[in-house]
Amino acid sequence: MAMTLEQTRQAIIDRMQSFTGIAQARIQYPNAPGFTVPKEGLWCRLTIAGGPSFVAGVADKPCTRRTGNIMVQCFARHHSGVKGLTELSDSLLQHFEYFTANHLECLQGQSIFIGQDADFIQYNVTIRFNIN
Repeated sequence: MAMTLEQTRQAIIDRMQSFTGIAQARIQYPNAPGFTVPKEGLWCRLTIAGGPSFVAGVADKPCTRRTGNIMVQCFARHHSGVKGLTELSDSLLQHFEYFTANHLECLQGQSIFIGQDADFIQYNVTIRFNIN
């Protein structure tokens, strides 16, 4: 049976909750109340973004695959350097790349230096995924 978008969301959150590269209290999850940005050290924000669908095969009816991206925004305060961010990015990529669960298939990822604003230095780790 095909995996729903809600089942996909929960599988990705479950995978992120098993990540040990940063304390869970430092990860902001979608729609989770009560997160406070730490005053020092690293922290992350998880976003699950859907993408286009495509037909992967046709039999008595089309087999539709859905795509998307797991994005983990990683932040550090100024003057803390980028070493911690790059190590965190490496760990996240190792944790998510090529992970599978049910009909969820995580693919290759990337880590991109986004820049800095008045408060934080930011890297984004993104991992593509397909379902069904």
